[in-house]
Amino acid sequence: MTREEFLALANEQYDKLADLQSKQTFYAFEEGFVKVWTELGAQVMQASLDKPLSKDKRKKTVVKPGSEK
Repeated sequence: MTREEFLALANEQYDKLADLQSKQTFYAFEEGFVKVWTELGAQVMQASLDKPLSKDKRKKTVVKPGSEK
C-alpha cells in the first residue's frame, strides 16, 4: 500500500470523523470514533494484504482428523 492509497482511504473517513464533533456526549463521540477507526483499519489491512479476506472464520487445524501422530 502506498502513501497515496492510505491517504485516499483516510480522506473517505474524514467527513465521518468531522461529524463526530456534533455529538452531545463524550460516550457518543467515543463510540463513533471507535467505529470509524475500526472500519478504516479493516480497509487498510485489506488493501495492504492485496487480496480479499476469507469469510471462513473457522480455526485451521494442522492435524487432519483420523490421522495418527
